[in-house]
Amino acid sequence: MPKGPIYLPVTISDQDTDRDSPQSKTRWPLILLGLLATLAISTSFPISLSSSFAYKGDEEFGFGMTQRQDAMMKDACEQAEPIMPNGYNTSKIWEEKEVIIKRLQEAIRIPTMVYDEMGPVDEDPKWKIFADFHDFLEKTFPLVYKVAEVTKTDWALVYEIPGSDASLKPIFLTSHQDVVPVLPSTIDQWIHDPFSGDYDGTLIHGRGAADTKGSLIAIMSAIEHLIKTTDFKPKRTIVLGFGSDEERGGQVGAPAISRYLLEKYGKNSMSLLIDEGSGLIEAWGQTFATPGVAEKGHYDLGLTVSTLGGHSSVPPPHTAIGLISLLIAQLEAHPHALSISSKHPVYEFMTCAAAFASNMPGKLKSLVVKAEEGDSKAWQTLPEQILESGMGGTPAGPGQGDPLKSMLTTTQAVDIINGGLKVNALPESVTAVINHRVSVLSNAAELQERTISILLPVVKQYNLSLIGFDGKTVYSGSPTSKVLLENAFGYYTDPAPHSPVTVGDPSWRVLAGTARGVWASRKEVSDDGKIVPLEQGEDLVMAPLMSTGNTDTRRYWDLTTNIYRFRYTPMKGSAGGHTINEYSTADDLIEFTRFYQAIILNMDQAKDVA
Repeated sequence: MPKGPIYLPVTISDQDTDRDSPQSKTRWPLILLGLLATLAISTSFPISLSSSFAYKGDEEFGFGMTQRQDAMMKDACEQAEPIMPNGYNTSKIWEEKEVIIKRLQEAIRIPTMVYDEMGPVDEDPKWKIFADFHDFLEKTFPLVYKVAEVTKTDWALVYEIPGSDASLKPIFLTSHQDVVPVLPSTIDQWIHDPFSGDYDGTLIHGRGAADTKGSLIAIMSAIEHLIKTTDFKPKRTIVLGFGSDEERGGQVGAPAISRYLLEKYGKNSMSLLIDEGSGLIEAWGQTFATPGVAEKGHYDLGLTVSTLGGHSSVPPPHTAIGLISLLIAQLEAHPHALSISSKHPVYEFMTCAAAFASNMPGKLKSLVVKAEEGDSKAWQTLPEQILESGMGGTPAGPGQGDPLKSMLTTTQAVDIINGGLKVNALPESVTAVINHRVSVLSNAAELQERTISILLPVVKQYNLSLIGFDGKTVYSGSPTSKVLLENAFGYYTDPAPHSPVTVGDPSWRVLAGTARGVWASRKEVSDDGKIVPLEQGEDLVMAPLMSTGNTDTRRYWDLTTNIYRFRYTPMKGSAGGHTINEYSTADDLIEFTRFYQAIILNMDQAKDVA
């Protein structure tokens, strides 16, 4: 995922400070007796308790919800039936545990690092490491290479395993080969060498273990094992796409994959796309699978201040560095507001929590229920209450803010600043780059407009000229002191379209049913890999969510509306992506592989997916 480590909630505190307290338990009988007394005085005929306090279908159900409200919330988060493939036991993949672990170890040992600044793919020698990785894949997965048509384009890889029924849309599984660089100055902070691929019996260590060579190895291992152990010949074509530079925004690899597939298959040609994303979290007494169903936009704001140069012995009140500092401070003093709506993935997750999480804080649950009923005050209060309740677990990585807050707003991070050449010379031009992850409820145009409005008071106060994003003068101040706003790198991405999340959508139903089926057939609960009925709280609930970063899926919007950024792995089972001491849990890797086998086979057997 591009531009810095991304930490998401992995567990949620089970504490509830405002529900079922001892005080509330001792007071309710007195309140009830008082109501009964009032009714006895005010009526002259016998009454029943049920007829006085509820109407049919709206009795108190528990957790502060009526039966009607409980049904409403479960309808808002309808769950697909757990499914597993007919005629095949995916738990056999556990026999390959050591082999799959070794594959990831070897993948980590090939340092496929990419940098923000990379030359052309056929010129810059930094790309050549991918040739080693391609050789590794061909040697490691000979059966996949035997049945697949493999296309290499701009160091990206496309695998096509043809299906027997051309009328069925292919399933598209993606990952990326590249990893973020390891800063030389941090090497001594790594417990295991970043490219050792060390396995300590529980964890696999190294750059790419979590982000995201693990998913690439899981996909390839799932198919290799299927071919090895069965006579599997898919009805539905299987397409794999592995980008080469996702960690710098997918500028080369994913666009090349997209162009190739659009030319060959056309728009809306894929039935389902699964890429890296959020995974399994424990939330208030319930385990949730949280595929990213939307994605924030991305905009790098270039901010340049230019002034006259001169000798530092006779400085103006503010140099260009001082002025740009004032402008940056103005932006940071005005963070973007929190926002939420019924189509926001965080709200969709909260509706699922209200429906299924027994220990969800009562105040938060009540607000979600009221919001679902259309209460405008509840909608206004809900974002702050979500933050107050939090999502526990690992709330932030070192030096980072609240990831939940980041999901509910547009974020801004001043990442680069350049200016000044000599200590006794006034800087003539200073530039900063401010990375924005644009809220799913906003867009780039709104961001540009807001940036101008926030900066204008400072521009006017210091008599600066402001040049807007279109190159036109917004405010005419001093002709020798100018502020220029621009798109720093020449491209941006608006928020992604929201993927379908109802069981009425066949692809979502298969994805959700598969995740729930894999959970209900895992070795901890099933001896034979078959689905075991699980009670609420023990089962897996599929709940839409989102991550705070962007993936290669931004290049694939034209291929399908069914895009899900999801890793079937516990979020607490890996860490260190984009920072030191990256690792993933070996057992999670095997279950991840089992999930890929199950989704490939379930999609192949699905009768109602186009």
